[in-house]
Amino acid sequence: MKPRLSACAILSLLFLMTACVPPPAPPVERPAPVPLDFAALKQRSDHWRDYRAKIRLRVESKKAKFGVRAVVLVKGRNFARFETFTPIGQTATLFVLNNTGPSLFIPSEKVIFKASNPETLIGYFLGVSLQFDAFRSALSASIPADLLEGVEMRAEGGVPHAFRSAGTRSFDWRFLANGTGLTGMHVRDDQFEADIVYEPPVSLTTPSVPDKILISSPEWKMEVNVEEIQPALEFQPSVFYLPNMPQMKMVDLDKVK
Repeated sequence: MKPRLSACAILSLLFLMTACVPPPAPPVERPAPVPLDFAALKQRSDHWRDYRAKIRLRVESKKAKFGVRAVVLVKGRNFARFETFTPIGQTATLFVLNNTGPSLFIPSEKVIFKASNPETLIGYFLGVSLQFDAFRSALSASIPADLLEGVEMRAEGGVPHAFRSAGTRSFDWRFLANGTGLTGMHVRDDQFEADIVYEPPVSLTTPSVPDKILISSPEWKMEVNVEEIQPALEFQPSVFYLPNMPQMKMVDLDKVK
């Protein structure tokens, strides 16, 4: 009788243990990420390839805090003009980018600065390490055509992202959950990292423009208020070049330690 009782006891125990185990939870159905409208992104990229903008810019860092007004002209990826002004409307700094490279003219110092990349010159007159590619695409709230090709779609918490790496640089654009607007972007390379936020988000419809752009890095913060921005069909080529000023001193910042 004892072996039979032991078997019954074991069977009863197994039955009780099985009865206590809750049934498996049904799988959680997560909504599929909203696909982005690449046709709208491409149309927006083409529409804002060349533009002119008037902005108010405020910079705050550990070393300085200031605000300036500026006019920005952009033609594709290789030509740009960034001119800041004094309170009485005179040129304070003039940065140009063209097929010969970037240059910076500061009238008060009577010096023309040169460097191999735009970031060196921007760091000199704004005091921040700002990637110019990120800045000019942020102003128009668009993804440049050469970066749009090959972009990788991701979803984080139901929010669509478009990710693209280019050499040492990476770009991560964030969109509204329904995919109809751009909320910001994160950009980094081996010497620069910043997060960009649009207030409010910018619709992907072609004519929509940014209002306020917040750019921040671990060392500084920048607020850009876009007073006016519009596509430009053509520019006079001379606007992207400094006038001939042989009397001005030339300084190569790449050689300055």
